[in-house]
Amino acid sequence: METLGNLKIEGTKSSPTVSFHTDGNLKIEGRAMPDNVMYIFDPLFAWVERLNAKKVVFDINLEYLNTSCSMQLFALLRKLEENNSIEELTVKWHYEEDDEDHYDTGLFYEEKLSRTKFIYLAAA
Repeated sequence: METLGNLKIEGTKSSPTVSFHTDGNLKIEGRAMPDNVMYIFDPLFAWVERLNAKKVVFDINLEYLNTSCSMQLFALLRKLEENNSIEELTVKWHYEEDDEDHYDTGLFYEEKLSRTKFIYLAAA
């Protein structure tokens, strides 16, 4: 099996920028409302299943997240929790200070995930 390399996906007006590094620093940012949600998330699922890092910090900074992307993002977080090489998993959940729905989405994920620590970062 080939060595896992860093994963970089350039964002568009409707899909997020993804920057996943093998050292456990993961970032997704921008807008998440692509026509084909699996086109974005399938490579991410495959990548996190192969990630071998003891500590993972996942920066999630999405200004917009549609329902289908939200479901896939949650599935991606579950896959990270299922990865036995990860001992410490932290999500930095970025949200606009006045966006209660986005903040509540983070709280919902946190409630459903047992091994993930969430840090909430409000932007004014």
